[in-house]
Amino acid sequence: MYLSQKNIGLLTIAFLLFAYFEVFTGLYFVSAIGASLFLMIFVKFVQDLGNKIEVRDLIVFLATLQWVVGPILAYNVLPADELYWMDVDEATYMNYVVPGCIALVIGLYFPLSEERIIGKEQIDKVRIYLKDNKYLGYMLVGVGLAASFISGYLPASLSFLFFLLGNLQFIGVYLILFGDSKFKWLLFAGLMGMVIMGSVLRGMFGQLVLWLMFSFLIIAFVVKIPMVGKVLILSFGMVLVMLIQSTKDEYRQATWYASSSQSNSAIYKELLLDRLTNPSKMFASAPLENLGARLNQGWIIARIMGHMPKKQSFVKGETIETAIYAGILPRVLAPHKAKAGGRANFERFTGTVLPESTSMDISVIGEGYANFGVFGGIVFMLIIGLFYNWVIIKVIKISRNHPTLIIWLPLLFFQVIKAETDFATVFNYLTKASLITFLVFWGFNKVLKIKM
Repeated sequence: MYLSQKNIGLLTIAFLLFAYFEVFTGLYFVSAIGASLFLMIFVKFVQDLGNKIEVRDLIVFLATLQWVVGPILAYNVLPADELYWMDVDEATYMNYVVPGCIALVIGLYFPLSEERIIGKEQIDKVRIYLKDNKYLGYMLVGVGLAASFISGYLPASLSFLFFLLGNLQFIGVYLILFGDSKFKWLLFAGLMGMVIMGSVLRGMFGQLVLWLMFSFLIIAFVVKIPMVGKVLILSFGMVLVMLIQSTKDEYRQATWYASSSQSNSAIYKELLLDRLTNPSKMFASAPLENLGARLNQGWIIARIMGHMPKKQSFVKGETIETAIYAGILPRVLAPHKAKAGGRANFERFTGTVLPESTSMDISVIGEGYANFGVFGGIVFMLIIGLFYNWVIIKVIKISRNHPTLIIWLPLLFFQVIKAETDFATVFNYLTKASLITFLVFWGFNKVLKIKM
């Protein structure tokens, strides 16, 4: 983020918001800085919609929402939670996390290259390419749907590979949206309908929400949504998240832990009708408090800060080195390498034992503290931001010769944008997703003679 007229305007907005929080709310001043940063990023996100496809905005929006806004609510608004309490005081927590978020923002938006934005010029190249390759999107949708279907019959060792291949259906439909097919919106609606149904049947909604967010970035660019439309869609999205959150636990209790003669879809339909006919249930104190607790990834970070270095010494880069080693080497060559998913790190760095069926990640900012402490953790977040920034810029540069590659950023960053994932998960996912992307491009070029 450099000092253009637009960005000076954003900084002015952030300063005015900070002044408001300081004068009228009584927030701790570093918390006020964090809240202002979040709202500034939100304004930038809305401004960029339809003008850029900016994955950076999603990364920072989700990070500040879960690392800053959620904890602010926990410290100042919500009642103390029996499970997700904050283990250090607000000043201790915010004095690390807010500078860490600012460092992430600086790294992500630092102008490492002139070619760092996906705008009209890049998308026009995609549209020109698709005029001569009209069926590429349909082929990718077919591969993705086939992989998703086959994955249910394969051993667990192949599940991640076919998860990545299954997500090609989204890349395919995004390419179709940038084409001139008369049926593109019907196809998009059908695909998202299947994703929604799959989420309902499994009772798992996280992936659905992430793909809806990526889809919003694409759709806003395709149809050039005006500002009023952006606000309405974002408002609808907020209501949708509240609707999912207010029904999720009840639905899981009915389908995971109880037997019923009704199908899962029928049970969820009843819950939806109940919420839609009684919307006050969505806005009652209990579901709102539950939503606030779910937004708060900071309780894990605070638990780490309360545990380290008092009871556990900082590990000085150990988990970062292990994650890089695990991400680069395939399991065939390194059968004992670390697995992505931070249950072991969570228990080690928080001192909290999880139930056998539960796994939680410590987030990259929590891992930064666990390795390097406050100052080192902030520097680590700057490096993480620069690393993500470099990957995005690299994709844009490669897209000079392979224009459709920029549409693969949602696949490449699908796990990266999640605020709760640790570095092992992020790095492992990025390396494997990059490898799959390369192999698909190579295969289409060599086997099907289609240069993507």
